[in-house]
Amino acid sequence: MDAFATYSDLEARLNRTFTVGEQSWITTLLGDASTYLRDDVLGLQVFPQSTSAVTFWPDGGRVDIPNPPLISIDLVVQGGVTLTDGVGYSRRDSTLWFSSDVPVDVTFTYGFAVAPESLIRWACVLVSQALLPIEQGLGLTVGGLSSVAIDDFKIAFADAGESTGMALTDRNIALIRKQFGVSDTVVVTTR
Repeated sequence: MDAFATYSDLEARLNRTFTVGEQSWITTLLGDASTYLRDDVLGLQVFPQSTSAVTFWPDGGRVDIPNPPLISIDLVVQGGVTLTDGVGYSRRDSTLWFSSDVPVDVTFTYGFAVAPESLIRWACVLVSQALLPIEQGLGLTVGGLSSVAIDDFKIAFADAGESTGMALTDRNIALIRKQFGVSDTVVVTTR
């Protein structure tokens, strides 16, 4: 899966140039950070853009397309008949409405063509917070770094591993989810 950011994005933010050998390593770390954001924080594939074909069973005529941002509805087929918006179904945001509960095949495109700047930034933040422990040979799961001393080099850790490796605070996770429309939704059906 494509990373939200590139090593060039991280170089610009850290005012640092990575060697050719480090570029591959940083690209891998940015991929890991993007997977964390995509899978654990958002639970959605928001980048790269993708097209899916899914069979839905309308409930009370309603079908909710599951992955925002919804870019387009490319094809809708119900009972072997191709339908269009306004003729056979109607669309409001990411919800399609049908006159029956007959299964429907929907092909749709979702996700951003270019990674959102905020997700580029968050991927870079995650990698940059992991760089010092990794460069010191301490790995990704060494606990929260609390201080670094220069003379007689010293690294101190706090919170018994609560902030290990690549992780965001609960507040930051909530903000990212809100920005990309991820929330708990209750849909009341007629059945």
